[in-house]
Amino acid sequence: MIKGVPTIETSAALPTPTGWTQKQVQSFAADISKKLGYTPGADIEAVVTRLGGHITNDHWDSPGATGYIDVRGHRDFTINLSPLSGGKRRRFTIAHEIGHYILHTQFGKIRPVKITRDGSNRLEWEANWFAAGFLMPATEFKRLAQQGRNDAELAHHFDVSMAAVEIRRSVLG
Repeated sequence: MIKGVPTIETSAALPTPTGWTQKQVQSFAADISKKLGYTPGADIEAVVTRLGGHITNDHWDSPGATGYIDVRGHRDFTINLSPLSGGKRRRFTIAHEIGHYILHTQFGKIRPVKITRDGSNRLEWEANWFAAGFLMPATEFKRLAQQGRNDAELAHHFDVSMAAVEIRRSVLG
């Protein structure tokens, strides 16, 4: 557990959404990225290692999905990624799965659990919001945008897709 990080109260054995607003989730994600020593555009896989997890694309049986997380306990989880995903999609998926680990299993306290994408629901929205806030912190994103950086330059800086930048820009105004 990271000092100063709030826990999410749950009464169910399965992960539940935090119920936080999009802005709260994204702000929390930006704070977590700093606490973990992540800087925008840096190696996201190192964060997984720092949290005690590992990444694989073994046992992949879903051509339409991009990834899932299998949590066995605190500092014991695997992020399984599609071997078909490109680099930028892979980075966002890793950040998304880190979001599930932190937000929805409380750093592995809710276990064992395997979280897979099952359509669009609040759990998935929160993980996406977390990924955006983690990879593209609002303060830095706004600062660079105000300096006149275009979407391609922002995508390069944060090492994300143009689509991710466009969505982030629209969310931040």
